[in-house]
Amino acid sequence: MRYKVMTSSLVGVGMLALAGMSSAETMPAKPSNPESGVESKASPKQATGEVTFIEAKAGKLAVKTAEQELSLNVQASATRKALESIKVGDKVNVSYRDQGGILVADAVSKAGPMEGAGAYR
Repeated sequence: MRYKVMTSSLVGVGMLALAGMSSAETMPAKPSNPESGVESKASPKQATGEVTFIEAKAGKLAVKTAEQELSLNVQASATRKALESIKVGDKVNVSYRDQGGILVADAVSKAGPMEGAGAYR
């Protein structure tokens, strides 16, 4: 009886070890969880739209594109300086990235006039 219990235990441990090895192969090498404290470099995105809100001193900017409304934070001092010449209603080009769920603008510049805004055909 003792031999059967020992054999069953060894077989069970062996099966668990094999199951653990097979699941370890499918796990990613680096965690992609932004809450882990490790900041991942997201690829920059581009957008063009109309400024609906701006607070230059606080580094806050909202841009309405054809698809969505972007609420952006501006951290770099050079980009904050560029906000001083932008006002609500201006068309802007924005380069931004998602940093842990917060959209951060890396560059903001005025674009040409909006289509149909005061232009006669």
